[in-house]
Amino acid sequence: MLSRFIVGSLLGTALVATLTGCAATGTAADTAAPPASSAASPAPDGAPALAAAAAKTTGINLKAVLVGDKAEENVTGAYDAKHTIGSITQTSGTDRMTIIATPDDLYLSGLSDLAGKTMRLKITKIAAKNPLAMFTDVLTPLTLLTGVKNVKLTAPGSFTGTLDLTKATGTTAGSRKFLEYVLAFATDRATAVKFTAAVNEQGYLAEFNATLPNIDDGKDGEYDLKFSDFGSPITITKPTGAKVVDAPAAMYSQE
Repeated sequence: MLSRFIVGSLLGTALVATLTGCAATGTAADTAAPPASSAASPAPDGAPALAAAAAKTTGINLKAVLVGDKAEENVTGAYDAKHTIGSITQTSGTDRMTIIATPDDLYLSGLSDLAGKTMRLKITKIAAKNPLAMFTDVLTPLTLLTGVKNVKLTAPGSFTGTLDLTKATGTTAGSRKFLEYVLAFATDRATAVKFTAAVNEQGYLAEFNATLPNIDDGKDGEYDLKFSDFGSPITITKPTGAKVVDAPAAMYSQE
């Protein structure tokens, strides 16, 4: 799970995200199929219900939590549908990192190395493997689910399935940059990414977990996101003023 951030020097490095808590690939004994006599009945197709939930969750205000290994490592977020702006905040450690993602730009602030400044980056210029690309799309599940390959309903409101990242599409610069990032690591495993999802009683997509291939220094990582407060009043403003400065080239290119 994405559980912590390592912040580098403003001029020398960009933000580095570290994925931890990732299980290694099982042995043959761990993954062996059960005997045919004990196999469960096939789960019903859940694609229509999950697609309806994703559609209902699209275009509304919401809050999000990117779950870490510990509660204090959670990263919180929100989405302002009216202004199409998302925010992400990480508060563990001595810094209070905040990222504001607009349709075209990413604003990074709250780090001690920034000395009170807010770095502005053009999303399209961020390198494919720069960890900042992980935070250009607050609505990541809605983006990834455009590449769904199969979905099974395992219980009321609970789904499991596979994503084909090469088929997923992004409607914004941020969602396209996130896809570029995960595809850069997934390589030949991009067509079979496992995921689970949950829909709440109101029909909104409430939970999403995907096992992203090779994302943690060559190992798989769990991307665990929870949505809540659907349709609640949320206003996020784009940073302005003299403290907003253009980011140096190093923040774009770091991988």
